[in-house]
Amino acid sequence: MRSFAVAAAVLAGLANANAIDRRQLAPAEADSAVAATTATLTSMSQGAVSTDTAKLDSNTEDYYLGFREADFQKPYAKYYNPVVAPISDALVNGLADSPWPSAFTFSAWEAHDYFTRPGYLNLENGYSISENGTLMIAVGSEIPQVTGEQYDWWFGWHSVETARYKLWNPIAHQYSYRTPYSENWANQTYAERYIGATSYIDEYVGQDAAKLSIEFVEPESLGFNTTAWPEQGIETIVIGKVRRMPNGYRELRSRFFIAENNHGDAQLGHDLAVHCNIEMSHLEAFLPAIFNEFKDTL
Repeated sequence: MRSFAVAAAVLAGLANANAIDRRQLAPAEADSAVAATTATLTSMSQGAVSTDTAKLDSNTEDYYLGFREADFQKPYAKYYNPVVAPISDALVNGLADSPWPSAFTFSAWEAHDYFTRPGYLNLENGYSISENGTLMIAVGSEIPQVTGEQYDWWFGWHSVETARYKLWNPIAHQYSYRTPYSENWANQTYAERYIGATSYIDEYVGQDAAKLSIEFVEPESLGFNTTAWPEQGIETIVIGKVRRMPNGYRELRSRFFIAENNHGDAQLGHDLAVHCNIEMSHLEAFLPAIFNEFKDTL
């Protein structure tokens, strides 16, 4: 079992499954031409209680990558794209130089200091292992048109349905379920919709499938001063932070902290860094559009 502690979320419970070469998979079992559908989502004007679309399914034999015919009937299926872009050159170079000096690491409890400093740190792409054996992973992703508002909305909206989760990383994501089963979103900010919730997911990290539970906690619980974020250019912090750059575009800086006794090794450092960059870059391609279309739905 593995546990990942990250800037404002805690991930726990990785388990190995059969190895598979994800990039050799067929995109889906059905032709995307069936994407046209009359299905609709519940509007916030019709109700404010968000619920999981299905009961918890712990049988991994039911999980699969890609979209199948039923998935293509979803009203948001047009945003499904099975082709992901290569990882960034910055991450390729950062991984080539990894592991970086242990002096570049810091703990999850120090992230509030390091993450709110202007500019960049010595380690922005790649991984290092601290003197106490903790693996720290750093990933930078360009998300020029994604806002913190959109990012917060996504973490609340996608977690109640597996097909939504698959949009994010089609070559890795297999399953998603949220607890509590139902949440009243009336008068809640986008961030309040997911903070305090737990997502149970199954996805590939490297060649192995991983079962994880992700508990979202208040940034303040890790020492972040949220009142200072506007002047620091920080729009939100979830697993990383969305920061405005001088040119008006945005970037995402992610950090993961994995203890040595929870499989925090060099292989996981590589695999999780690649996974993160792929999915965050893929999300950037459709998040502004799907937010505009479905931001007022449950």
